[in-house]
Amino acid sequence: MKSKKILIGLLIALSFWSCDDILDTTPFSVITSQNMWQTESDAKAGVAGMYSRFRTTFNTEIFLIWFEFRSGFWMNGASGAGQWDNLYLNTPNSTATPGTNWSDIYKVINQANLVIKYLPEIDFSVETNRQNLLADAYFMRAFCYFALARIWGDVPLVTTPVESVDDSNIYPSRTPVADVFTQIKSDIDLALTNMVDVSVRNRVMASRAGINMLKADVYLWTAKRLAGGNADLTVAQTAAEAVMTDVNYGLTTTYDEAFRVEQNKEIIFSIYFTTTEGSQNQFGQRFTYQSGQVKSQYRNAPVPIGSSAQWHVFNNSYVNNYLSKTPTDTRKATNFQTFTGGGTTYRWINKYLGEIISGTRNAISDTRIYRFAEAILFKAEAMNGLGNTTGAIIELNKIAKRAYGIDNFYASTLTKDEVDAAILHERLVEFGAEGKSWFDFIRFGKAFQLIPTLVGKENANQGNILLLPVHPSTITNNKNIVQTPGY
Repeated sequence: MKSKKILIGLLIALSFWSCDDILDTTPFSVITSQNMWQTESDAKAGVAGMYSRFRTTFNTEIFLIWFEFRSGFWMNGASGAGQWDNLYLNTPNSTATPGTNWSDIYKVINQANLVIKYLPEIDFSVETNRQNLLADAYFMRAFCYFALARIWGDVPLVTTPVESVDDSNIYPSRTPVADVFTQIKSDIDLALTNMVDVSVRNRVMASRAGINMLKADVYLWTAKRLAGGNADLTVAQTAAEAVMTDVNYGLTTTYDEAFRVEQNKEIIFSIYFTTTEGSQNQFGQRFTYQSGQVKSQYRNAPVPIGSSAQWHVFNNSYVNNYLSKTPTDTRKATNFQTFTGGGTTYRWINKYLGEIISGTRNAISDTRIYRFAEAILFKAEAMNGLGNTTGAIIELNKIAKRAYGIDNFYASTLTKDEVDAAILHERLVEFGAEGKSWFDFIRFGKAFQLIPTLVGKENANQGNILLLPVHPSTITNNKNIVQTPGY
């Protein structure tokens, strides 16, 4: 019975987006071979369900739990109750630490696997429509496995859909992380091969630029964490350059514009929210105050008031050592604000503010996953790793120019190590609360040097302190899953 419930959870398709033709589809409650996968419209609905499931999975604190909270930059906000302390302090355990259950990511993967299995069997009016939808599925599967592999290391690798409680792959074992990355890279290549649409398509769906951003991200990781070396750095640089030469994208004039204007030219891939669907950016809601927490004269003037109490805020270490390191850095005001009034000091993350509609703030700012600024920094990182420090500084200064308003902010005389440190610093400021900092520290090899709660803990949890444990329910439901060593 328990297995049947798990299967049903894998196959439920949630609400469908309406921002584009492919997302403007009729919802199906259950995605199975018996009642779907017959027509081109079915295929579009299946892909829409995949993206809907993706949004549902990453639209909570889980986004920050997996990608941010362990970086040493966070603390409880005005209403924080301490349930994230295991993450803030880097003392994770399998039962009390939120985010140790990977099941929701596998629901996205299962939907992608269904698309990949059935689309080749469906008649399409235009063949390129099939190819683009397949690209969506390969992109999404690669993105999800990239998240899983960085969070847990060895994870089950499932590339066929679960459609019955009798499926042989319903109880998979953990696969070596190197093999998982082989699959990720293969999926990225298949996504690029199938993505014949060279336009922007939609910034909440896969595109050639979005796939290349993921490719650069993955190959930088394997270059530095899995001994991929110069070969992988070269691939990462080429992928970043492919994005930078795409005329559909570019830096916004100001940093603030990249967050105040939805679907702007800097956004390459994002998670979509809109009031017409009743969808709200749930972790964005946790950055603002509730009206009862703020004196009436300061509500939305200037302290942002939302529908949820403030749960999360940047800590003093991040504000002082990163956002405030250079007084002329224009990014600080967009990342973080403070205000003192009536004897009370208010602090809040100033991204993802949404819109005030009829007097009520709606948290409908899209979650930025990949921005053009990151393509520039990806290229700089790859170039510096390959020994082209001069070229890396040129790219780095493109980001610095917008941030500080100064040409050649970083001198051409910097050493390779100094440039690496500068790239890391710029990433940590540029992408505050955008799900980058935790894995940036790890990829640059600085987690045990720059995150205070990890200093000297290289051997903690049998050397697996950077990985999360697996939730006990996962092990209970699948006898073939073993706990992450050290937990």
